[in-house]
Amino acid sequence: MRIYEKYAQLVAYSDTLAPILKRRHTMIRKILTTFLVFISLTVWAQKKIENKLTDEHQNIKGTKVSIIPPKGFTGGLNFLGLQQTESGSSIMILDIPGPYSETSKGITKENMLSKGVEMKKIETLTINGLPAIFATGIQNAYGNIYTKFIIVFGTDNETIMINGVYPENLKKVGDEIKKSMLTVFYEPDKKINPFEALDYSIDISETKLKFGKSMSNSLIFSVDGQVPTASSDKTNLIVAKSFSQITAEDKKLFCINRLKQTPIEIENIEYTNEITIDGISGYEIYAKGKNKKSSETENIYQAILFSDKLYYIIFATTNDETDKSIDEIKKAVITFKRK
Repeated sequence: MRIYEKYAQLVAYSDTLAPILKRRHTMIRKILTTFLVFISLTVWAQKKIENKLTDEHQNIKGTKVSIIPPKGFTGGLNFLGLQQTESGSSIMILDIPGPYSETSKGITKENMLSKGVEMKKIETLTINGLPAIFATGIQNAYGNIYTKFIIVFGTDNETIMINGVYPENLKKVGDEIKKSMLTVFYEPDKKINPFEALDYSIDISETKLKFGKSMSNSLIFSVDGQVPTASSDKTNLIVAKSFSQITAEDKKLFCINRLKQTPIEIENIEYTNEITIDGISGYEIYAKGKNKKSSETENIYQAILFSDKLYYIIFATTNDETDKSIDEIKKAVITFKRK
C-alpha cells in the first residue's frame, strides 16, 4: 500500500481527511475534495491577484505561506494556521505533495455532495502568477451551520490549500477571514523546519526509517525517505495529532474501530495492550492483514495516545513478514514525547 494511502487514512483518524486512494493523482484529488468540503458549479471570470510581502504579513509557522491575519486571530493550537477561539473561526493551511494540475481535477460536485455540502460558488483566479480557485459553501457540523472559504493554488511540485471557516451568522468575521486569505504570499523556495510547528517529537535513529514528509500535524517516514517510497521494503511510519476533540468513552473500542477503517483487510488482531508513553495513556494494537488491492501481506502496528480530549496516533505497516521491522517501530514509538 502506498504511503499516501496510509497518510490519508491516518489523517482521517484525526477527523480531517478520509480518502482511500488508487493512484497518486487519485490520492491527491481525494485529499483535496475531502478537505475542501464544498465547491460550486458556477465559474466566474478569472481574477488576477498580485500580492507583495509586507511587514503586516505573518508567516504561518511550518509552511511557505504568509498572510495578514484577521484582527483577534492567534496561532492555531492543533493545526497550522490561525484561530479565534471565542467565535469558533479558523484559517488552516495544508501543503499537499502533488501538482496543482492534478489536485484541481478532483473538484467535482458529486464528491462534495457526498460530504453533505451545499455548494455555492467557485471562482478561478491567478495568485502571483499561479493558477488558483476560490470556493465558498456552507455545511452543518455539530448542530451548527458554518460558512467555508477555500483557496487552492500551486505549482508542478506542490499544492497549497487555505481553508477558512466561521459560523454562518458572523458575517463580519467571515469578511475579515476572506480579506486575510486573499493577502496570501507563497514562497516556493522557502526553507522550513518541518518539526518546529509540531508539539511532539519522535526519534527514529534506532530504525531503518528516514524522514519523508511533513503535512499539517503529521510526519511521514519511509525506508528511503521518499513519499511514496521507491524501495521494495514498504515499511513506513506516520505520526499525527488530531485536529478535533473526541468524546468516545470506550477508548479501547475507539482504537480497534480506527484500525478497522484502514484500507487493509484485517485477518487477525494479534494483541491489544494498554500503554503509557510520556505520561499519557492509550492502546497499542498489532495486527496482520492483506492489502485489499495487491493481496500483499501487511503487518500493522497502531498506537493511539489520548491527551486532553485530543489524541496522537502512530501508525505503521510493513511487508516484512519477520518481527524485525515491527520491533524497530516499537523502539521509535516509546521515544514519543510532547514538547
